[in-house]
Amino acid sequence: MILDSFRQDVRVGLRVLFKEKSFCFLAVLVLALGIGGATTQFTVVNAIVLRGFSFPHPEQLVNVGLIDPKASDQNNNFGVGQIPTAQDYEDLKAAQKSFSMMAGYLSGSTINLTYKNNPQRYTGGYVTEDLFKIVGVSPALGRDFTAEDNKPGAEKVAILGDEIWRRDFNADPNIVGQSVRINGKAATVIGVMPPNFKFPISEELWTPLYNEFPPVPRGGLFLGANNRAPAVMGRLKPGVTLDQVNAEFVALARHLAEDNPKTNRNYTSASVQPLLNAFTGVQFRQTVWAMLAAVIFVLLIACVNVMNMQFGRAALRAKELAIRGALGATRWRIVQQMLTESFVVAAFGAVAGVVIAYWGVDMLVRAINAGPFPPPYWWQFTIDGRVLAFTLLITLAATVVSGFVPAFLSARGNAAEIMKEGGRGNSSRLVNVITRVLVVAQIALTAALLIAATLQIKSIRNQTTLDYGYDENGVYAARMGLMEGAYPSEDARRELFKRAVRALRVSPQFESAAMTDRFRMTFAPNGQYEVDGQNYLTDRDRPRCNFESVSDNYFTTLRLKVLEGRDFTIEDTDSKQPVAIVNASFARKYWGNQSAIGHQVRIFNPAQPQPWRTIVGVVPDMLMQGPFDQQTESAGFYMPLLGATPATQFCTIIVRPKAGQRAETLGPALSRAVADLDSNLPTYFAGTPARFHKEILSGSRLIATLFTIFGVVAFILSAVGLYGVMSFSVNQRTQEFGIRMALGADARRIFRMVMTQGAWQLAVGLVLGAGGIALLLGVVASAALKNILFKVDALDPTIYFAVAALLTAVAAASCFVPARRATRVDPMVALRYE
Repeated sequence: MILDSFRQDVRVGLRVLFKEKSFCFLAVLVLALGIGGATTQFTVVNAIVLRGFSFPHPEQLVNVGLIDPKASDQNNNFGVGQIPTAQDYEDLKAAQKSFSMMAGYLSGSTINLTYKNNPQRYTGGYVTEDLFKIVGVSPALGRDFTAEDNKPGAEKVAILGDEIWRRDFNADPNIVGQSVRINGKAATVIGVMPPNFKFPISEELWTPLYNEFPPVPRGGLFLGANNRAPAVMGRLKPGVTLDQVNAEFVALARHLAEDNPKTNRNYTSASVQPLLNAFTGVQFRQTVWAMLAAVIFVLLIACVNVMNMQFGRAALRAKELAIRGALGATRWRIVQQMLTESFVVAAFGAVAGVVIAYWGVDMLVRAINAGPFPPPYWWQFTIDGRVLAFTLLITLAATVVSGFVPAFLSARGNAAEIMKEGGRGNSSRLVNVITRVLVVAQIALTAALLIAATLQIKSIRNQTTLDYGYDENGVYAARMGLMEGAYPSEDARRELFKRAVRALRVSPQFESAAMTDRFRMTFAPNGQYEVDGQNYLTDRDRPRCNFESVSDNYFTTLRLKVLEGRDFTIEDTDSKQPVAIVNASFARKYWGNQSAIGHQVRIFNPAQPQPWRTIVGVVPDMLMQGPFDQQTESAGFYMPLLGATPATQFCTIIVRPKAGQRAETLGPALSRAVADLDSNLPTYFAGTPARFHKEILSGSRLIATLFTIFGVVAFILSAVGLYGVMSFSVNQRTQEFGIRMALGADARRIFRMVMTQGAWQLAVGLVLGAGGIALLLGVVASAALKNILFKVDALDPTIYFAVAALLTAVAAASCFVPARRATRVDPMVALRYE
């Protein structure tokens, strides 16, 4: 019975809407934009936050980290925590009772592989023997790792990813058992993983962790890329809850701190959380949900627009609906019919919206894949059943939001009054009030979106127009890693670095050359330090700063002049006299106008005290964290790379071209120069620093672009909605204007009345929108925004005033035409207006 009634209402609705083609087209278009945007963004939320891993019982997979309760969230890896050393992992694994298995791994790591004399650098994983078992995935060819494989000194083995097996090994079915060289050592391929498996993030091959990096004693200092502390995951036993396992690991962390006070005394708590949460990070999840909220705002604006259109339709159909009521149709029956018409409109909008979403998701995937860093392989941006269910839900919501109030108010009209010539029904005044409220809501939502979008745009603009302290386009850089298989000793690594610097400096291709441990000329190591003459009561009193290990001639290659003192020389070694160079901000911070030369600084490591370094020079400031450095003049210092103890394994080579050459053309020459030194040593992450910074900011630009699109769509919808409401209001008040003009009101006064109505709606909407977003960004979410917005005040008055001015101009333009039309009303015609 109900289904038959619904079918009948749908048929009637289709006939009615077919007669009202203009309304139908505009309403479907508006809702399609809103539903399409919401579906696209929910696809992102589904891929990143909701779907998760496709492993058996993924809810049992968790991340484990130790926490310093008194440290900042950032120093605790944003709440995820960290495992300081492999020994901590082994101790926790032996003592715990909540997990059926645990595994440690280093992801996103460099693995140099040579096959048939062809060296390649891959992004790989150093893993313990249980990593694949814990996720429930076995090699498609060959075998898994064993405990014997993971022992220091065992024969080196590797498991290939399906993609590189097909691409670089020609999908050789007999690859298992073949010999390769891994990080300079002979190794055997023992397996190939199934297609589309790149766990944890986007790894291309895997090799045992301890075979490459044997566990070291607690307290060792390994900075930046040399850090060997594994990330740790576990699989919960059936029935064990997160609260239970967190309680257990907090107790274990306290025991470790008591047993190892030199290294673990601050790590007195722990964090065990779902693995997916650890991978995505709370700030990133907040951004993803914020973007979904933004498109929901756009959808609400679209629904408000359609609601206003429905009010206009209802006014034109007032007599039709009154006749239906007089012929016996109940109020609910009329509401049901009009809601069905709204559902038909929303359904057409949903179909068009899904089409838009398919296009939007495809564009989004293309943009993400064009970035420098591949996304996690388990991000699958597909419109699946959950996404379509969400689309159905918002379609039903759009039906109710855009159609219920107009249907209800239209059905409660007084039939006798409406049937009179000129009658408007007793709902007219209420309808006018509701439409004005809706316009206020539209303006408020649009103001909030435009402010958020403008903040994002200003943030990315600040990042892309930074002064890094040197010419980013003037040098070329490439990364190389000296693994222990080929370079087993510190002396071997130092010797290769020195040979490389000498060879590059005498090459006719380069004007100068130097080295640094800074990754992609963007991410310098960061940690606590001490300055002579300063008093520190506790470990946490030591401040943090950036520090970078560089070779001699580094500042000359970047064309930076030493402001005071001298540059490093090849003779500066930690074994003779440890030295340092500080930047200008560091010198000003501690010694003001006095000389910094001769003072001392050192990295703070309580478990293994570091040598005091005598300051021998002061150089200009650079952004040592690239576009992610929130302070343009952050204090930092430099240490000699070629004489460092311990010697680094990874470095970035920097070369400057001869006059008349462009830096970006130096890639082949630099690769050949390194190959002449070691034919099995590949270079990677090559390019100018300007290119690195542009690539690294691609994600931020994408987010800013999406927020801009949201804001522009909301802006257009609000402008159209305000114009429609003002036109509707003028039509509804035609008799009133005629009477006023008949009683002596001039056109200027009528014009001012209409414009004043729009101004009040604008003012209230701006106050609510700007005030609401200011409260949200300035108070509720201020802490999170510090790591999202770059050098932008969330309460920047210029942004708020600019958005207010833009909406004022659009509102004035939207009100002008209806106001002019109101001034041209003929009083005699208006008094007969129905």
